[in-house]
Amino acid sequence: MNQTVVDDLQQIFADAHTLEREDLAKIYANDVTFVDPLGRVEGLDQLSEYFEGVYKNVTSCRFDYLEECRLSNRTSIKWDMYFQHPKLSGGNEIKVRGVSLLEFNEKVTFHEDIYDVGALIYENVPVLGAPVRWLKRRAHRVSAGKQHPVK
Repeated sequence: MNQTVVDDLQQIFADAHTLEREDLAKIYANDVTFVDPLGRVEGLDQLSEYFEGVYKNVTSCRFDYLEECRLSNRTSIKWDMYFQHPKLSGGNEIKVRGVSLLEFNEKVTFHEDIYDVGALIYENVPVLGAPVRWLKRRAHRVSAGKQHPVK
């Protein structure tokens, strides 16, 4: 994958809620596989439909790229996503850290996004948010050895 394709991918996703199929076709192969915590899709047409559904009611979604590591035909990119949806977190912006794993020839053939879907969605849903945040804090205290697990 040349630098232009990496730059194009980062530029397109810098303002992700405005993705167009033509933009995706510049960087993704027709037989691309895309995986994230919400699902898996095969092919450029399904990927385009998937993103259309994911970003349908999103107010804004942008990515800040933090670091990149390349090895042969693979690249990983660490990022912060800033996401805004009217039904999550009272419509306030949510920040989630993640990483994209890419495989490519001339275009991206495999793209996997890894991030905490709980931090993106579950913690920000009005009824679920408080219990999910409490569970995460409790699990962190237990794993840090600050508190013994309940038996």
